[in-house]
Amino acid sequence: MYEYSHGGNAVFEQGNENIIDLSASINPLGMPENVASAIIRDIPNINRYPDNFSILLREKTAAFEGVNPEWIFLGNGASDIIFRLPRAVGATKVMVCAPTFADYERSARSYGAEVCRYTMSKDNDFSLDASFVKAVQVEEPNLVYICNPNNPTGKLTETELIGELLDVCKRIGAWVVIDECFIDFAEQASIYTSKAFLNDYSNLVILKAFTKVFAMPGIRLGYALCSDKDLIDSLYFHGADWAASNLAQAAGLAALDDANAYIKRTAEYVAAQRCLIERELARLGYMVFASSANYILFQNPFPFDLRDKLNSAGIRIRSCGNFPGLDDTYYRIAVSTKENNSKLLAVMKEVSVGRQS
Repeated sequence: MYEYSHGGNAVFEQGNENIIDLSASINPLGMPENVASAIIRDIPNINRYPDNFSILLREKTAAFEGVNPEWIFLGNGASDIIFRLPRAVGATKVMVCAPTFADYERSARSYGAEVCRYTMSKDNDFSLDASFVKAVQVEEPNLVYICNPNNPTGKLTETELIGELLDVCKRIGAWVVIDECFIDFAEQASIYTSKAFLNDYSNLVILKAFTKVFAMPGIRLGYALCSDKDLIDSLYFHGADWAASNLAQAAGLAALDDANAYIKRTAEYVAAQRCLIERELARLGYMVFASSANYILFQNPFPFDLRDKLNSAGIRIRSCGNFPGLDDTYYRIAVSTKENNSKLLAVMKEVSVGRQS
């Protein structure tokens, strides 16, 4: 039975219209100012079908990413592409990490592919190392996912390790998907991105999205980068046409107008607020796992359900009990506005100091 497991849904629950929702990790700076006006200007165009190939947006995205426009597929959010991928590559065995984003596994199972998990260790700070590459060699999947930085841990994977993985997967005939939807929140994004591998590894797919960094999840717009043009063509075939609506394409074009400056401001703001929150959580006695994204994973050592405590105070956080490799003592919180972050920490101090049961 299908069960919605993502965050960001609290406002649709009756009585929660004013809740501070930190269960979904969206850019706290908000949508770029010019995006809303671009959407409004494009409303007259909703009486026609979208450009199925998103030509203008692909060209602008290519300039932003520094890649060939023919290497880009634009879809209805990165999740849309994740569900196209197993069909596009004919996946029979998919390897995922644990914990990580649930849609990799769900998309594989929806296609009937076998799923094998590589469980990361808390003792290793939930980081990937060479043992993951060895596990891939043993399992011989034909589709491998890495989330970089990982969701929900916020951990970045070294490009040296990704290079080793790409070599192994090239030999065994496997595709490697690097999900970089949160990488622009990291101050060292240019060091950790896998884009430099695209020229030499046609088995590499990189996922990006406008959803998180441009704060427009309701628009649904994401893209894949891959130098294999047959794979790009297969992504079109294995899904409905018009994957990016007229309004989504207009929003994307506007968002990229001043993207580099906007992302720089975002990364600086998120880093400062994230460090503040991490320090305070550690001071209150929580086990905090250092993050490079706009969210923080931590473990609750106290005998109470923190999500319930915060929910009653008008704050929603993400319980990570449904992530394989974690349990219900783990939580993920989004880095939000200074006001929301301050309220979160004040409430957590109140419920934590007394170790309520």
